[in-house]
Amino acid sequence: MNENIQKEMMIASGALVTFVMFLIIGGISEIADMAISVGAFAVSWLGVSYFIKNYGPGGSSKQDLEKEFQWYAGMLVLFLAIMTLIGKSDDELELTASVYGMFVFGFTLIWVVRSVAIKYFS
Repeated sequence: MNENIQKEMMIASGALVTFVMFLIIGGISEIADMAISVGAFAVSWLGVSYFIKNYGPGGSSKQDLEKEFQWYAGMLVLFLAIMTLIGKSDDELELTASVYGMFVFGFTLIWVVRSVAIKYFS
């Protein structure tokens, strides 16, 4: 397996484990709901991976790609932590699998637009 793919998979796995922890903290306990959320995460990661590799900022060197994936995973985890904290402290907001799916897809869309804009305007 290519070293770049191994690094990406390691970063993705770490982000996925953290995402599952946020699902559990947020009250998602049914296997079907978790599977939907994890599927949404996987689709989003594949999408952002494609756009980072093809349209991402900087060069296509191993270090640039690894740094971009680290930034994406770190910012996604931070965003999900904040959203989980808000969801747990607000009694009117119910955290569901679809809400987490929207969080992930929304963040991914923003990151893709950011990557394309940086590449286009650089």
